[in-house]
Order: sequence, then C-alpha cells, then structure tokens
Amino acid sequence: MTREAATTNCLENLLAGLEATVDLHMEAMAAMGEPISRYYRQYQKQQRIGIHGLLLETFQQMFTSPGEFAVYKEALAIEAFKWGERWAQAEIPKEVLLEVLYHLRLQVFQAVRDTCPHSEKKEELLIRLHEILSLRYHHTMRGYLTYKDQQISLLHQQKIGVIGQMAAGMAHEIRNPLTAIGGFLQLMDTNLSESQESSRLNVEQFRQYIQICQHEVQTLEQLVTSFLILARKNESVEMTNKQVELRTLLERVHKLASHYVVEKDVQLSFQYDREEYRIWAIPSYVEQIGLNLIKNAVDAVESNGEVQVSVRLAPEENGVQVRVEDNGCGIPEARIKHLFEPFYTTKEKGTGMGLSVCKQLMEEMGGKIAVQSVVGVGTRIDIHFQTKL
Repeated sequence: MTREAATTNCLENLLAGLEATVDLHMEAMAAMGEPISRYYRQYQKQQRIGIHGLLLETFQQMFTSPGEFAVYKEALAIEAFKWGERWAQAEIPKEVLLEVLYHLRLQVFQAVRDTCPHSEKKEELLIRLHEILSLRYHHTMRGYLTYKDQQISLLHQQKIGVIGQMAAGMAHEIRNPLTAIGGFLQLMDTNLSESQESSRLNVEQFRQYIQICQHEVQTLEQLVTSFLILARKNESVEMTNKQVELRTLLERVHKLASHYVVEKDVQLSFQYDREEYRIWAIPSYVEQIGLNLIKNAVDAVESNGEVQVSVRLAPEENGVQVRVEDNGCGIPEARIKHLFEPFYTTKEKGTGMGLSVCKQLMEEMGGKIAVQSVVGVGTRIDIHFQTKL
C-alpha cells in the first residue's frame, strides 16, 4: 500500500469509527462522579452532537495541506475562545470542561494510534493532533476564564454601586432626624435663656420639644434596625423558624393596624378560606411584614378606599398565600422592579426601607414576596409561607 493510499485509508477508518469514539466518550463521562455525570445525563443529546462535530472537524483537519492547516489554526483559536465563553455563560462548572477536554484528548490519541498503522504518517498525524487539541484547550480555557473574570468585575462594580447608593440613602435619611433634633435643642436652649431672664419657663412648649426629639430618636433607631436587617448575611433560621398558626398572628396584625385605617377613613377587611393555617415562620417577622404591607396599602388609597387581606391554602406550592390588595393609585411598571431596592420609595415621606426589609425577612423564613400593580386600579402584594420545611 502506497503512503497516499495508507493516508486515505487512515482517514476513512477514523471517520468510520467516529460513532464508536463518541460512544466511548459518552460512556466514560456518564460513569464519572458529580457534577460531570449529571451534566452529561442532562444534556446527553446536545453533548453527543457537539462532540461528534468536534471530532469530525479534528479528523478532517489532520489530513489537510500545510497552508490549509495554518489557516485552520487561526480560525480554531477564535472558535475555541468563543466556545469557552459559551460554556461559562451556561454556568457549566470548570471541572466538567476540564474533564471533557482531558478525556477527549486521551480517546482521540488512542483512536489515531489504533487506526493509522503507517508509522511515519502516524507520527506526523499525532504531532498535528497535538497542535489541534492543545490549541483548542488553551483558547477554550482562555475564553472561559475571561468571561468569568468579566462577570466578577461586573459584580464587583455593581456591589460598589449598591454600597454607594445605600450609603448615600442612609446619610440622607439620618440627616433629616438629626437636623430636627439639632433645631429643637437649639430652641430649647433659647427657651432656657429667655426663661432665666424672665424667670418664667414655658413648660408645655419645652415638653413638646422633648417629645419631638424623642420621636426623631425613635425614627433613627428604626432606620438603623432596618439597615442592619438588610446588611446582615442570610443566616440559617432553622433554630428560630417554627410552626405557628398564621390566622392568630394576622388577627393581631388586624388589631394593631386598626388605627392606620381610622385616621384615614379606609375600609380594612380580612378574609380566610379556612379556620387554621399552620406555617413555618418567625412570629415577630410575620407581624412586622403584615403591618408594613397594610400601612403601605393604606397610604396608597384615598379616603373611603379599601384594603383587603385574603388568606388561602396554596397546596400547589406547599404553602399558604397571603394577599394584600388595595384600590389605590397603583405603581408604574417601570418602578415595580426597583421596589425591593434599599432606599427606593414611591412615597414623598417614605424611607424606602420597608419593602426591602420585608423581602429580606421573607427570604430568611424560606418564603417569597411578589408585587403586581396597575396605575389607577391598585396594587396587589402576595407573600407565600411554607407549610413544610
């Protein structure tokens, strides 16, 4: 057999055994431990197609002319880089990528050794195969790591931006009570000076100033408490999460919220589809969330408006749904996605901490919160509690 015939025969044999090589690779990967075997089971069809195409291209390029091979290597570097980026975008673990490339290398080298018996040509083919696989490995990992670096950089910038936004919002919200406290302390000092000259102290006015300062101090305490809730890490709540009766907690919330609706002449109603709801929650969190959502709803409606709280069992989600609904002004769609951001508020005198804290507390209890709103119609907020852990 001539050298040219042996070369042609080698390529034909490689292509004929292509499916067997792919099968061998798929079996080897499926037998690997996690997360590699899970990934291959989950994306078996896509992986088979991808590996088949990769090997077909590799085998064909091993037998091209030197000029064609040089052009191919330039294109391969670009293709492999993009391939690595796609793997990173798909959140495929790097362990999977490394194992795929490593085992493909072993199996392809073995296939060429077994299929191409002509020793001189075999060495040339193995050298070219080494170039192809090394180039693909190098630029695939470059693409993968470059994308991951960009992600890390972007996340870092976003975190810096959020920290800056929270710091600016915190400073603004703290400055207002401090300005009020400073102003009234100055008035009290002036009042004392005038009383020394006239030998008369306006006790009632003095007491009023003190009450205002105390109220502003409480505002600061609430603000700092809310900020700490947002800033702390999401700690495990298994020790504090317990099975509680939701209706009992909501009836307490109803009683506490009564003065909100009386002041504004708003109708507040609670509706239940059963007598008892056993959920996993932290009682104080449930009361805080309920009061906050009802207060927001009352603020959103005009006098004689309505706020409805309904509770239903949600077996499809293994939980209980509480819905707080109002017929107020509604929230524009563009603003809804920002509602849970710290210090973002649609109210003139709001701090923007309430819904952020509600979301944090719900997540700590393993629950969820969602908002739907239509301008001019009203707003609906659903919170979901778990009935099972």
